[in-house]
Amino acid sequence: MSKSLPAKSMLETLLKLPVKTLARFKCVSKQWHSVISNPTFVALHAKLSESTNKCYLVQYKEGNYSENNFSLCNSNLVQFDEVKFPINSTQIVSSCSGLVCLLLNTFHSCHFPMFVWNPSTRKYKKIPSHKSFDWEKEQYRSSATASFIWEKEMKGSFATFAITGFGYDHRTSDFKILLIVHAREVASEQFRREFSDIQVYSLKNNCWRRIQPNVPCIPCLSSNSTVHLNGAVHWMAIRKESDGTNKDIIVSFDFGDETFRYRKLPDCLYNTDHIHRERSIGILEKSIALFVSCHTEDNTAGLGICSVYVMKENIEVEHWINLFTVDLRAQFAWQYLGFGANDEVMLRNDDGELVLYDHKTQEVVQCESSNWVANAVIYTQSLVSP
Repeated sequence: MSKSLPAKSMLETLLKLPVKTLARFKCVSKQWHSVISNPTFVALHAKLSESTNKCYLVQYKEGNYSENNFSLCNSNLVQFDEVKFPINSTQIVSSCSGLVCLLLNTFHSCHFPMFVWNPSTRKYKKIPSHKSFDWEKEQYRSSATASFIWEKEMKGSFATFAITGFGYDHRTSDFKILLIVHAREVASEQFRREFSDIQVYSLKNNCWRRIQPNVPCIPCLSSNSTVHLNGAVHWMAIRKESDGTNKDIIVSFDFGDETFRYRKLPDCLYNTDHIHRERSIGILEKSIALFVSCHTEDNTAGLGICSVYVMKENIEVEHWINLFTVDLRAQFAWQYLGFGANDEVMLRNDDGELVLYDHKTQEVVQCESSNWVANAVIYTQSLVSP
């Protein structure tokens, strides 16, 4: 690149370059290294990539374990880079602004380490162990006992349920992890005492902080990961109503003011005339969305007829819109993974292949890989350091 280029033109050109190219350019001179490493440049590059350069991070698995093999694919699921995380048996919690939160599966202990990773730069950070609650002694002890959504384990007479979420707090310009562990006492096949332990990890401060230790216990409803939108983490849950009944809801936690919010599902989903085999949360059109597979008792193959609902706001009043319906009855055992970069439905078919389904054109795009897909998320390449 010519040295005679004005600073503004050079900056605009650099901002459009991929991470791999910028990494090479950092070796050209100390000045370029300084420019590309500047936090302002890193933030500008990440913001531009967010709107123009989205891709997919695809994780593969072998047997019952998620492997450390990943690939980066473009919007048409064409692989352009292979990435390996140095530690095996991880699962994706979430992706946000170029960073990915991973949870390590350690099935034979209560130790669940977490990592924040940038697949573009290959840099990662191990998250320090948090403090967990000793439900029997009702005092805090130090260990790492996080678990992924709907992972259960028994501790004496307590059943525990854990939620993990990852996102960005725009108020403090900080990446954060949410960990909620609920415990319910099990006695005579009935739940009795309930405890909640809520902690938030700050990447900037590299520490966990406990907040609101006594919120109502809200077990997760599905095995899908949490989703992040507008500085908050969202997930599906069950809430016990005043009349003693249980109601499916969406729970949100705002990283900025550390408050919880509860949303009802569309009224039609509380109708018991149909069996809802799958009910999962996602982000579509920059809004909270629900993917719902409904079928009658005589329709048991695949996901069936699926409806997608989107939460919209009108003069500060939220309401659900049935955005579209898709018939997947001809496709056996497809599993919802999320929504794509261009608002497609992201699915895994019975052969473990990643597929994007465009509901507008009914076109199907398949990932060019013979490996079994464990998970896939929308990812933005960035220079952001974990």
